Amino acid sequence: MFRNFDKVFKYTFKNQADTKSYKSMTIVVALILIALPALIMFFTAKSKDKDDEGIKPCGASAIYVVNEEAPDTDFDILNYLGVENYDHIKYLTYDTVEEALEVANYSSDVLVVDFKKIENDIKATIIVPENCTISNEDAGHFNDFIDQNETMIAVIASGIPMTNLGQMSMSVESKVYNTSGFAKGVDLLENEENAEAVQAEGVKTIFRYVVVYGMMFVLYMVIIMYGNGIASHVVMEKESKLMDTMLISVHPEALIFGKMLGILSAGFLQLFVWAIALVAGFIIGSKVVGASGVTLAIMTFFKAMKGMGIFTIPGIVLAVIAIIAGVVMYASLSGLAGSISNNKEEAATNNSLFIMVLLVSFYLVFFFGFGNAGGDLPMWMMFVPPVAAMVLPSALLLGAMPMGLGVAATALIVVVAVLVSVLAGKLYKMMSLYKGNKVKLSKAIGMLFSKA
Repeated sequence: MFRNFDKVFKYTFKNQADTKSYKSMTIVVALILIALPALIMFFTAKSKDKDDEGIKPCGASAIYVVNEEAPDTDFDILNYLGVENYDHIKYLTYDTVEEALEVANYSSDVLVVDFKKIENDIKATIIVPENCTISNEDAGHFNDFIDQNETMIAVIASGIPMTNLGQMSMSVESKVYNTSGFAKGVDLLENEENAEAVQAEGVKTIFRYVVVYGMMFVLYMVIIMYGNGIASHVVMEKESKLMDTMLISVHPEALIFGKMLGILSAGFLQLFVWAIALVAGFIIGSKVVGASGVTLAIMTFFKAMKGMGIFTIPGIVLAVIAIIAGVVMYASLSGLAGSISNNKEEAATNNSLFIMVLLVSFYLVFFFGFGNAGGDLPMWMMFVPPVAAMVLPSALLLGAMPMGLGVAATALIVVVAVLVSVLAGKLYKMMSLYKGNKVKLSKAIGMLFSKA
């Protein structure tokens, strides 16, 4: 039955993979997937590191304040906010900007700030005097100080009595407990280990959505790119009239299986190269960020994944099997269309079954994929093969279902993929020398079983 299958497979695989466009796309996308996570993590760490540094000093020993709204307000209270580099500045009040600038010209490290009330907002204008040696960049740091403490500064500039400012500057202390910790008075964030666990749990929900929908879109694109073209590849020899000659050396079922698996193998190779590139990107990003001494939430999550049951070895193995079986199943549906077609136009028309099943499955997952409480995938989706092909791999990777049910759901997809593949092969064999009128899929299946 499968005589010369290997030759058909090798020939088809080479035609798919040994092309300039295939190699270029594989390499370019792989490089992007390596660079993108690493760059995102790097710049996020840079931003976090910059935030942790606090506000840089402005270089001013005194600030001359003009505040028409409340000219008697004492701004020295800003020194008690506890902001590093801004707790020792002398604030002097003047009636007009001109007066403040005139006095400021006798000093080299003084800035002038003019507060004005415009409708319900306070506008602060920072002026660098002519004889001031403070750079524009350093003057901008005082602007950062105002932005960070804008609420308190707006209250002070509005002239609210000092007796109320003490209450407004009161801090709120908060702690996080679980049930047992609350009874014992032990804060979840009292030690680094618990703090990391809380942080990792917060990332988990976002990561779950990214993996499920990311995996779904990737599989959808792979199926469209490679599965959709199988029907036209299958019908190629029929259209070119080479079928009569080829059937002498190649069995019809070996021909369709060789073509289908050759095309899909090229797709799987590309998919797994990209997956490895993405993982490498996160590893490189983690190493680079870790060397800078900054810890991101995603890095904490990666460390905690093993304890969460995410990306375990059995889960990865089952997910790979489910991906292969799911794509083969959809490709076999396209192969069915090619099996009963005599030319590419008929194949495109008959391929509507493949397209319809794919689109229905895609939209079911897209709109109802997180119907359960907590954002978990509905379990019924794992046991409906066309839908399961979209969501089962991500559920297995995330440890979102018991391993026993995962094995059963994966086995079901494998069985359906084998059955549809065999059916496609038998239909191709039956219709290989068919010279009659155009045959629909339902009629072809009926002819197959009636012949048996």
